[in-house]
Amino acid sequence: MLQFGERRHCQTKALTLAGQFDCRTMTGIQAKIVAAQKTGWHQIILDFSGVTEIDSSSLSELFLWYHNMKPHHVQICVVKPPPYIRYHEDWAHLAEIVSIYRSLDEAMDQEAYN
Repeated sequence: MLQFGERRHCQTKALTLAGQFDCRTMTGIQAKIVAAQKTGWHQIILDFSGVTEIDSSSLSELFLWYHNMKPHHVQICVVKPPPYIRYHEDWAHLAEIVSIYRSLDEAMDQEAYN
């Protein structure tokens, strides 16, 4: 089960994820992103530092969904993805769609300027 924590700053909402990321939990992330966008948040940070396992096909599906949603003026970035996912063949495409940061504070600072 994936759990969520939240942190807010200006128009940025950070979702700290903990647990397994797979097709069952991906819809929960999508729902959180849509709910945040509907309540006025324009930048969403997904902090993967607490994620213990990632299904790469679910990750690809999430960011394909995001790519299709982009016209709705929501920006997403990723913080601390697990090292092993960086070697997946889809990782290069992910970096083209979203910004990737080393820390939550770095992402909050950078997204505040965008």
